[in-house]
Amino acid sequence: MHPDTKQVSKHMKEFGFHVIGRAIYDVTFSEMMSPFSHVLSVVHAAHGAEIILKARIAEEHPLLIFKSYPKSSTTTGMLSIKELFKHGRTLMYSELPEVLWASTGYRIKQLDKYQEFGQLRNMIVHFAAPAFDASTETLKFAFEVLDPIVRDVWGESFVEYSSYWDEVIISDGYLREQLERQSIQVHPETQKLMESP
Repeated sequence: MHPDTKQVSKHMKEFGFHVIGRAIYDVTFSEMMSPFSHVLSVVHAAHGAEIILKARIAEEHPLLIFKSYPKSSTTTGMLSIKELFKHGRTLMYSELPEVLWASTGYRIKQLDKYQEFGQLRNMIVHFAAPAFDASTETLKFAFEVLDPIVRDVWGESFVEYSSYWDEVIISDGYLREQLERQSIQVHPETQKLMESP
């Protein structure tokens, strides 16, 4: 494989953290002046989760996130990122937990909630948004399903990425207030990040 593919997982992880940070930001504040931002947060959070899981799988080997590959007849050189983008097809959201387990041994503890959130995302994207509290669903998914995975896998959290969109989300306690109001469980280490000045 082309040496450029070695950086794929690092870039995916960083991008996935930013996407989740945006979803958290969108549901922490009111939708006034931002119609559909709460519903779109479901789409962003599911997309961010997909990228983050693919990043971890790609750390083992970038080709593990693909279900179909370019053919040797499509290129004369080494398999490149450009060829993967053009001719490859990556795994779907729902397929990732099994490949994550097969490639790393990691089992998603709340697999049913992970899959349900993916179904909610599909409903929104392909049909319409049902009547539901998008803010609560997105924050529950981010902090009760995805953050524990990120903590188990990398010993990190993506919570700081929400402040890239507006630093007051953490410094002024807006996110913490939302999580407490909605009775969302937060990992103790992530809680500490939100409490530090």
